Amino acid sequence: MSERAIIYIVIFAGYIGFMVWGVLKSLRQVESFSDFTTGGHRMGLLLGVGTSVATWVSVASVMGVPGYLYRTGAAAIIGWVSGWFLCTALFPILTYKIRMPKVPMRTFPELLRLRYEPHTDRSPMQITVALLMFVGYFIFTHLQVVGFGIVFNTITGIPYEYAIFGFLLILVLTCSGGFWSVAASDTINAILILFGLVVGCVTVLSATGGVGNIMEAIATTTAPINEGGEPLPPGIMLTATGSFGAGALFSIFISNALGSFVAPHWITRFMAPKNAKAATLQMMWTLLFLVPIFICLIIFGLGAKALLPSLPVGKTTDYIMPLIMDQYAPPIVAALTLVALLAAAVSTANSMLLHCSTSLYYDVYIALHGRKNMDQAQATRSLRFCVMGLGILAVISAIKPPLLLAMGFTYVYGAFGSVFLWAVLLGVYWKKMNRQAAYVSILIGFVTYISGRVTGFVNPMLLSVILSFIGLMLALKFSPPPPLEAYEAFFEEDVSPKTMQTILRIRHEEETQGEKA
Repeated sequence: MSERAIIYIVIFAGYIGFMVWGVLKSLRQVESFSDFTTGGHRMGLLLGVGTSVATWVSVASVMGVPGYLYRTGAAAIIGWVSGWFLCTALFPILTYKIRMPKVPMRTFPELLRLRYEPHTDRSPMQITVALLMFVGYFIFTHLQVVGFGIVFNTITGIPYEYAIFGFLLILVLTCSGGFWSVAASDTINAILILFGLVVGCVTVLSATGGVGNIMEAIATTTAPINEGGEPLPPGIMLTATGSFGAGALFSIFISNALGSFVAPHWITRFMAPKNAKAATLQMMWTLLFLVPIFICLIIFGLGAKALLPSLPVGKTTDYIMPLIMDQYAPPIVAALTLVALLAAAVSTANSMLLHCSTSLYYDVYIALHGRKNMDQAQATRSLRFCVMGLGILAVISAIKPPLLLAMGFTYVYGAFGSVFLWAVLLGVYWKKMNRQAAYVSILIGFVTYISGRVTGFVNPMLLSVILSFIGLMLALKFSPPPPLEAYEAFFEEDVSPKTMQTILRIRHEEETQGEKA
């Protein structure tokens, strides 16, 4: 093993040790099922910002975005970076309303159950939404495992197929304490990501001679993406649409902006802070911390094209960051940046795996049983076993990786936006939005988006959003208004006793337990 590889492994081992310490410390915070799923609705600002930043900066960001910048140039900034920043800027619109109920829901499907089916013992809405979530978050977890395998293979030379199984141990560890351990490890990862990307960006600027040289190189390059491939048209790297075309790029932008806006893992994070004000501040601070991170990613992606005009045959653009750091950075600097990439994979995968497991166990299994009360200790133990089982499946599924990480995220975000946009946004801002309209919008959005993807429609999410809105308005015209218990908690600070009883029943709690929450 080379000296460089030994340095990589030593720094990586230090990272794992630090993670273990953070997770073990956070385990003391887990006293109830709500602690495990949403941090007991008492998450402080520091951990809230840490977990939000780290979850945003997934492998789709730290590896996928530089990869697409390397592939298409400035167009990737419009499609991914601007889309995600618009989404984050819009978050305060939802955060206050989602966290307004004094007794918040534990999960995204449970939230929609309260809003649309408050009086059903076994909610089809909760179960349907949970199953849709399960598919999306399993794909997200799968993509993080792929990113980890790519980086770890570059660091150590260990075959990708073996590297991803090592990731399973990290996933199970960081999910063992539920949301508290995820938030603690995410905060550590957020610091590492920011530091690692900054030192990596400095390396690229030093190797290229600065931003001016980078811009000059990408303005004139015609080098193919892979050696021996088709040359790029002159100047395409600085055009607004790159190789996408305006329609396709707008589709990517819409999916990343509006799809991310109502992604269930963000809605769940709005429930974790101790009050509505903390939830809003959490997302505002998250946006500020994302700015330097994405500046570094943009410089890295464009600078990589100047340093390595074409990739080796057999390597996709997802490998660009590990390749550049391995070739141009001193061992310690490269190790810090590559550990940042690993941290991005870990910080998002553990969150997605927790949501994936919770949706399957709590929102499907427990919801089907229709229990009024729930043994919270037993539920927490069962959820841990579910995390482990799904982690194994996610790793096995990643043995044959997809081609491009960033596009995988865009497809799932597009599906989330198509299915959930109106049910969430109108649900918390319009009292007349009812169960029938929500079902119609979800069904039309899902069918239209899948059909659009299969048939190759340019912007399936935009079409889905338009048609589902028309459908829900027709449904509202021919259906009764919702009951007070369905919307009161999102519009009034003090709710009626009947609404409070409804909330506690949905959470499988006695009234005294709910008052403690």
